[in-house]
Amino acid sequence: MAKADLTTNSYHTLSTLDMSIRAFVEFAHVLPEEDRFAPLLLVLADRIESDFTAIRNDTIRLLALLEEDDERA
Repeated sequence: MAKADLTTNSYHTLSTLDMSIRAFVEFAHVLPEEDRFAPLLLVLADRIESDFTAIRNDTIRLLALLEEDDERA
């Protein structure tokens, strides 16, 4: 049961973080090009989004492995 709670909590945490990152990316893309911070925010948004995608994919694979271990036990 504890693993199921951890899996559920991890999923919800990742979903919440995903929404925050998407909001930041959208914000970065609507800034006017004249804004002196627009290029920096675009780079940061793309980098954060890319890093998050990698973490999310690794977490999904890890949770799948934990589930397989539970099924074997």
